[in-house]
Amino acid sequence: MTMAAESDIYTLHYFPFSLYSLMVRFGLVLGRRLNPDSAPRVQIKLVNLHREENLSEEYLTLVNSRGQVPALTSRALASPLTDSHDISEWLCEKQPELVPEYHRITIQKIMDKLYSFHAMALTIGREQKKHGIPNRAAELLEKKDLTEHHRRALEMKSVFHELCYSNMFTPSSIDDVEAKAREFVQELDSALNEYSKGQLWIFGDRPTILDAHAAALIARLMDVRRQDLLTERVQEYARGVFASEEWNEVTHGRTTLWNVSLGHVADLNPL
Repeated sequence: MTMAAESDIYTLHYFPFSLYSLMVRFGLVLGRRLNPDSAPRVQIKLVNLHREENLSEEYLTLVNSRGQVPALTSRALASPLTDSHDISEWLCEKQPELVPEYHRITIQKIMDKLYSFHAMALTIGREQKKHGIPNRAAELLEKKDLTEHHRRALEMKSVFHELCYSNMFTPSSIDDVEAKAREFVQELDSALNEYSKGQLWIFGDRPTILDAHAAALIARLMDVRRQDLLTERVQEYARGVFASEEWNEVTHGRTTLWNVSLGHVADLNPL
């Protein structure tokens, strides 16, 4: 393979039970279905969070210093894209079919609502909310055999962890996230009522980047039994998407949550 050909290939660093990873991957699938010719060549690379591969020296120093997925890397990029929103905007530049001009303002408005909160506050269990998310980077810093670069990377990750998660599960923070989630759902419900007309996707017979994000979020909320945040119209829309070939191409019939019956993530085939 030539250098030019290699530069055209992108790698999505991905965990199949990461909500924001699912949003990006579903967007890639929908874009490819809309226009295979404009779809970027993206290979999927597992980052096994269960084995803390996201905290490895290679991942923290070369891919994402925050130790999160998804991330997108390529010779064609000046630096890795380490946020699902940024990756989706990159994809929409490559495939404008995902943001049809007539619906651009509505899509942007609802996407802004979706990214106004972090869904983790809604989707983890009561015990995790009570005790918080352990700072594994800080724990790993106790190891004596770390390289200097790895130690520095873990220190940065530890600081990010504290900034991101220290106040995420307070009662006031959770109330705020739930209110924002309901605002998003109401906006989505209104769009479905106005545009869907009983067809599969939000705006009718062709999917958009909003479908990729909304369906993944709704799936996670339904998997954790938070239907109280969803309207019936939104749930009906989601059930249609979940029965589609496009959704199956992403999830292969699995839920958005890992459980022991699925076996080791590293053994999933297809990923």
